[in-house]
Amino acid sequence: MGGRDMKRPLIAITPESITLKSRWDGKGSFCGISYSQAVTEAGGVPVILPLTADRAVLDHYLELCDGWLFSGGGDVAGSFYGLPESAAAHVQGADPVRDEMEIYLLQQLVTRPEPVLGICRGLQVMNVAFGGTLLPDIPDHRNPQPDARAHRLEWTRPGRVGICEWVNTSHHQAVDRLAPGFEVLARAPDDVVEAMEKTGATYFCAVQYHPERMVRVAPECARLFAEFVRAAQL
Repeated sequence: MGGRDMKRPLIAITPESITLKSRWDGKGSFCGISYSQAVTEAGGVPVILPLTADRAVLDHYLELCDGWLFSGGGDVAGSFYGLPESAAAHVQGADPVRDEMEIYLLQQLVTRPEPVLGICRGLQVMNVAFGGTLLPDIPDHRNPQPDARAHRLEWTRPGRVGICEWVNTSHHQAVDRLAPGFEVLARAPDDVVEAMEKTGATYFCAVQYHPERMVRVAPECARLFAEFVRAAQL
C-alpha cells in the first residue's frame, strides 16, 4: 500500500458474468454503474476486475488494491455448498468461474488488512466461502424499484456497516446456515439475514440489501460507503 495516493484508495469490485451474443468472445465482466458511482462519490477509485479464476492474476490484484467490494449478480452454484439436486432448479445465473474467483479471494482476504464489503450475492458467497449454506429460493424479496424502501431491518448492533432502518430488496436467495465465525447484525421482519460480519475482523462484512442504489436518497447508505472507503485509506 505504500507509495500510492492515500487520498484516493483503489477499490476492487468483483464482476458479474455477462454473455454478449454479438461478439465471438462474448463472455466477460459486467458491473452495474451504481457500484462504481457509489465508490467514486465516497472518495475511492473503483477498478472492475476481469472474470478469471487464474490465481496468479488474482494474487496481483490482492497486492494492488486497498479495499474490496463483492457485488451482486447471479446465484452461487449449489455444488459449492451441497445444495440437493431436488433444489437445483432454483439456481439462476450461476457462473463457476466467478464462484471460484470470489471464494478464493475471500479466503485470502480474511487474513489481510484490507476492508471487505459484500453486497447481496456478495453476502451469500461470503457465507458459502466459509462453510455456510443458502436458501435456494425465498418469496417476496424482489422489489422492481431499485431504490424503494421496501422493508425495515431489525438490528442487533450496527457493526461496520452502520444502521439502515429501511432498505430496498432485490434477491431470491439468502443465508440458511450461517458460516462459523460470523455474526448476524440485522434481519428482515421475516428473519432473512440482512447484515453480517466476521467476528474479530477489522472490516469483513456484508449486507443483503443494495446500498449502492440508495446513496442519493438515503444518507445512511452514503455513510456506509464513506466509512468503507475511509477504512481502505488506513
